[in-house]
Amino acid sequence: MGVLDDLSNELKNAMMQKDELRKRVLRMLISAVKNFEISSGKPIDENDFDKIVKKQIKEREEAMQDYERAGRDELYNEEKAERDILKTFAKPELSDEEIKKTVEEKAKELGITSKKEFGKLMGAVMRVLKGKASGERIKSVVEMVLKDVEKHYN
Repeated sequence: MGVLDDLSNELKNAMMQKDELRKRVLRMLISAVKNFEISSGKPIDENDFDKIVKKQIKEREEAMQDYERAGRDELYNEEKAERDILKTFAKPELSDEEIKKTVEEKAKELGITSKKEFGKLMGAVMRVLKGKASGERIKSVVEMVLKDVEKHYN
């Protein structure tokens, strides 16, 4: 069974349960998957699907921030509910400890000794962890590891 088949089955269940919110999110997700397949000219795989889901989650989180600043609680809660449903389809991200382990291994492998080499380390780590954790989380762990590395070498 493919991703679209799974989403279609989820949509049928949401329709039977009369879950309007889940139904709306699933329709949007099915549409995003079909658009991806049309634009790329190939069937979607699990990694592509995860990217689509994470992009949709990020869009919801950005909208939530805008609505929160504007004091639009009802719209904020709606976006939050949609994001929570989307999160059920996303692959789980790595823990901070798993990220730290990878960052420390890359720092050792590259011979990183100071904060000045942030870009070099960040680039190497992102090639390994892309899609497994958010860039912001990876960046904060890289910065933390670089502080420790610099203390060790100074």
